[in-house]
Amino acid sequence: MSVLLKAEAVSRRYRMPRQALFAVPPMLTAVNGVNLTLDRGQTLGIVGESGSGKSTLARMVMGFERPDEGRILFEGRDLNALSARELRRTRQHFQMVFQDPFGSLDPRRTAGWSIAEPLRVVGSLDRAGIARRVDEVLEQVGLRAGDAGKYPHEFSGGQRQRLAIARAISTRPALLVADEAVSALDVSVQAQILNLLMDMQEELSLGILFISHDLAVVASICDRILVMRHGDVLEAGDARAVLANPRHDYTRSLLTASGISA
Repeated sequence: MSVLLKAEAVSRRYRMPRQALFAVPPMLTAVNGVNLTLDRGQTLGIVGESGSGKSTLARMVMGFERPDEGRILFEGRDLNALSARELRRTRQHFQMVFQDPFGSLDPRRTAGWSIAEPLRVVGSLDRAGIARRVDEVLEQVGLRAGDAGKYPHEFSGGQRQRLAIARAISTRPALLVADEAVSALDVSVQAQILNLLMDMQEELSLGILFISHDLAVVASICDRILVMRHGDVLEAGDARAVLANPRHDYTRSLLTASGISA
């Protein structure tokens, strides 16, 4: 398999509010020297509690934020070395699915309009081609082509997440970043969305960066796992090996919280 995504010693720090008028503002290290590799067609799970740095890492992978140190390489290209125009053109090849699908679905626009938005940005299809692509991805995620004319509030939570996935895969990306993409859904709907992601991965040879606080969910879908706490990577490796023989107490606590026995 070819390497799709690579992070090399990536760090990100934020300046915090001053504690006193003339005090030096403290710095918060959200991500501290993280390394990761994701091959095409595989799933890498990033797991940790709130504040572990996993979402900050996702934003850097997407190019929404720049690392203070280190590099993010997508298909061998350093994202931070790209111009704004080059990054915008490259971003069609990596897309994101958020926890709240309303983050990517405009409630004032139809589902079809929202799904088509990335295609309009890319500009490689005419109006008829965009309409055909919208119908195609709706059916790929288990909805109907006729659903393109509905508004987000007319769908259930699980259906809205399917719409968000349809929007993300509309440009036929190589990488999908799923940031807590199923955490707001009930267990039965979670299983449906996870199965959908695995089906999409097989069909499209997607690489998936799957971010979650729930190790049980990560264990069900990921080939490899990376455990983060306070910006540091505590443990990384093959998913089965990490689950069967966790080396760090924090990983064991996550396993216990998720109802998994090592």
